[in-house]
Amino acid sequence: MNLCTISIVLLLLCSLNAYISSAADDPTYFTADVSINCGAVGTSSALNGREWVGDVKPKLPSLLQLKGSSTTSTAIHKLISAVPVPQQTARISLSQFSYAFHVSPGQKIIRLHFNPATYRGFKGLTDLFTVEAGPFTLLSNFSASLTADALRLNSFAKEFCLNIQENEQLILTFSSAASSSRETTYAFINGIEIISVPAGLSYFDVGDIGVQVVGQKSLVHVDHNTALEIVHRLSIKPSPLLSTGDFDGVFPTWAMNKANRSRNETWKVPVDVGFRYLIRLHYSELGLKIAGTDDVVFKVLINEIIAQTNIDIAKGRDENSIPWYRDYMVMMRGHKREGKRDILISLLSYDELIDGKGLLAGIEVFKLSNPDNNLASPNPLPPQQDSPSWIIHTLLSVLGRTNAMATFAVTMIALVNIIVHKLREIWEAGSSEEKNKISARAERLCCRLSLAEIRSAVATFAVTMIALVNIIVHNLWEIWEVGSSKEKNKPSARAERLCRRFSLAEIRLATKTSAMHFLLEGEDLVKSTEDSLIKGKLLLL
Repeated sequence: MNLCTISIVLLLLCSLNAYISSAADDPTYFTADVSINCGAVGTSSALNGREWVGDVKPKLPSLLQLKGSSTTSTAIHKLISAVPVPQQTARISLSQFSYAFHVSPGQKIIRLHFNPATYRGFKGLTDLFTVEAGPFTLLSNFSASLTADALRLNSFAKEFCLNIQENEQLILTFSSAASSSRETTYAFINGIEIISVPAGLSYFDVGDIGVQVVGQKSLVHVDHNTALEIVHRLSIKPSPLLSTGDFDGVFPTWAMNKANRSRNETWKVPVDVGFRYLIRLHYSELGLKIAGTDDVVFKVLINEIIAQTNIDIAKGRDENSIPWYRDYMVMMRGHKREGKRDILISLLSYDELIDGKGLLAGIEVFKLSNPDNNLASPNPLPPQQDSPSWIIHTLLSVLGRTNAMATFAVTMIALVNIIVHKLREIWEAGSSEEKNKISARAERLCCRLSLAEIRSAVATFAVTMIALVNIIVHNLWEIWEVGSSKEKNKPSARAERLCRRFSLAEIRLATKTSAMHFLLEGEDLVKSTEDSLIKGKLLLL
């Protein structure tokens, strides 16, 4: 071998080594789970120890690309602050921006974190936007503020599941809704998690055989062309499957989501109308042992329809065991704007020693995308608004938003009420004494008011109080009208307006009634003192 050949071989080896090193330093996709702290720089740690990577100047720009027009912003602190990471910073835009992730193929859990706080530079604007993942619409005309109010939370997360093909990018697009003449809208996101689903937890493996719809003979195929939203997840009792490391990594908070259990072991899960739902019941060890018996010991009912018995469940066993979970499909028919209805999940036991709760380890409910690849639902309605505490809260909120004159007026009314009440207490204490003579010092220091002057002051105060409260109620109605104009096309909008008018009428009635009582009490007080007056004068002590 001559010197030239040796040189060529060495050059090729060096090139190969450089290529291998560059490939190791710059992988083609994320090999582990992804946690993006949107709007942040560098690496941060959450309270649970998880590390979050900022999207500003990421270390691996080839794996995470940010496109479109957006900026970063920091949340203005509330009285009750949210978790610092990832809720403290946000990627925010008045138009559209997107993330392009190079991830490994397979099923992925996408967890989007929202903290609908007030952000610097965006104060007074409205959050209303659409979120898309590839061909799927996850959220449409979505308001994180309304959702947080309905959930009574400061911050929350929305979870979705979809499949990524080989050499396919995961593209998440955030688009602000079209701005109206009255308001400017924006889109934002605080944190993004992308988690690989373990093989034993697959939600799409049933695509070849389909899942039978409860109460029907039709099948629904949950294949890779379907996206899921994880609506509810409930842990009922410890299970070897639910306690595995894979489950803890994918779903660290099993018991946090809501599901209401009523008597007779029935769980009520509120869901959006107009979608199909995959219900996965995880059975406990006791449930699996009972399922292997030859007698009917328990039945599974969904929406009061028998879905399976323990004998039916045992038919799905292989040579060694029975599957830990079984899937059921429910069609919640209706228009999306009808709101929510409950899915009823019941376990009816025929053994007095065994209740339904002991047969299950966990419940999962997933919303399936419609044929148009849409998972979006209308924004939730505000919380119930018929309690006295809501009226007080609304009044306080209005006082904080309207002009300073209204706030000053209400404050003065309160102060005058306190002063009048104190003066009345002092007068009643003095009138109980037998001393009717007035000292010379008191004559010099105290003022005298005639009965006509007192009557006039009482009437003027009552009329002023009614007028000021009418002004406040008018401002409150204007604020409500602006808010309801956004949802005037909803079927529930008219009912909401009637409810609001009724609440305002109640406030006006209560104010006028209080004023009338004030006038009557003032008149009675004046008349009761007429006999003790000297020359028509009253001394206020």
